Amino acid sequence: MTPKIPAPFAKLLREIGEVGGKATYLVGGFVRDLLLKRPSLDIDIVVEGDAIRVAEAMQRRWNGTLRVHTQFRTATVTPANPDYPKVDFATARHETYQCSGTLPSVESGSISDDLQRRDFSINALAMRLDAEAFGTIVDETGGLADLTDGVIRVLHKRSFMDDPTRVFRALRYAGRYQFRIAETDKFLIREALPVLAQLSGERIRNEIDRVLLEENAPQIVQQFTQFGIADAIFAGWQISPAFACEFQAAQRALTWASQHLADEAFRPVLVRWMAFFGKTVPIYQIEAISFRLVLEHQLQRLVSHAQAFRHGVSLEKVTQSAFEKLGFPLAQNARVEYQNGKWHIVDAENRATYIIGDGNLYRVDTPLTAYRQLTPILEALTEVTAPGRIYQLLKPYPLEALVLAYLDETVPHPKREKVGNYLQNLRKIRPFITGRDLIRWGEKPSKTFETLLAELFAAQLDGKITTKSEAYCCLQKVKRAANL
Repeated sequence: MTPKIPAPFAKLLREIGEVGGKATYLVGGFVRDLLLKRPSLDIDIVVEGDAIRVAEAMQRRWNGTLRVHTQFRTATVTPANPDYPKVDFATARHETYQCSGTLPSVESGSISDDLQRRDFSINALAMRLDAEAFGTIVDETGGLADLTDGVIRVLHKRSFMDDPTRVFRALRYAGRYQFRIAETDKFLIREALPVLAQLSGERIRNEIDRVLLEENAPQIVQQFTQFGIADAIFAGWQISPAFACEFQAAQRALTWASQHLADEAFRPVLVRWMAFFGKTVPIYQIEAISFRLVLEHQLQRLVSHAQAFRHGVSLEKVTQSAFEKLGFPLAQNARVEYQNGKWHIVDAENRATYIIGDGNLYRVDTPLTAYRQLTPILEALTEVTAPGRIYQLLKPYPLEALVLAYLDETVPHPKREKVGNYLQNLRKIRPFITGRDLIRWGEKPSKTFETLLAELFAAQLDGKITTKSEAYCCLQKVKRAANL
């Protein structure tokens, strides 16, 4: 089989074949997508012998830039011609996994070795680039048949055990191409779940990030539920059955933000994860998962080492009595694990998550709980809620959560209008009364300044005050009402 290659890529690939000869192959995703007639820009070249030598020759030929990784025997060339994509070169290699879930040991090998080490048969296809047989497909694992039949299949029984991230990739490819997982592989996936659960938080997070970028993410995530992947990552984590709706809301939110918030610090990744957690995952679980997967979070100290010492408590170990003395009762069945260099305590009965490190007790503070926390706030928004009150209710929440709520069609329209008014108007208004004005009116700087300024700003937003003289009168009323 010789696939039809778009002209710009054909020219580039033929040039590589002229230099590398029979030892040079196009491999992986580009071949797969070429045969599926899907666009792809990831050009991966495998060379039997010395990939760096071929890359150096192509860098000179294309007058491009070269980045070499000698220890991995790989290189990347970015041609000067903007019509050419960057090209990755790798020396054909053979891999051996010493333990499940660890990185493999690598040594030079043949193209057959290189194809056999790959994750799935549809990714274990190569195309010859030498002039004698340019475009000829090399298929040693049945990848062509699996492409035709729409099947995702690993190359050997220990594949998922050797690299559990392949579980995520299998589901991602199945969702992207509307393929099915081979029946034999379904058992292998379930068998590998305990090893998947041992992966580092960063590796799991990166794989889920890739899933959430897929157009068919809801279908892929549905497979998470069927295989019990979420529960393997964090015991008790149940993905919302409404994720498809949440995902669509996230897509609308991202489109809206790209049009209206282009100049602001808006983080699409937070929107995707908020949608992934949805409106049903308990807040303590979001905090726990954020710590486990090293999602954006901070540790907010609840009890310092010195405070614990004054209570006669050592937080070097997690004990029921220590938590009791500190005023944070812990259920008998609370789960305690050592993760990311700290003790991670999840108390499902009391719906709380704690972290212990360096003798301090912390809670997890993450913006990813904001969308979940926003639900009762939206309930408080009515048709008669004044602008000042809207501002006070919504100001504590990050833009990502507010935009997600604004574009969520399951939220009643009047409430969404209020959120939209805040996003597009209220939050951009600046108060014309400042602390300097209060001082000039005889107020002494104190903790009440913030309260007074908030009340005056609310009156400004409500249209009750438009001048400083009106503000002064309003200030007196506020003070009398609060007995200040």
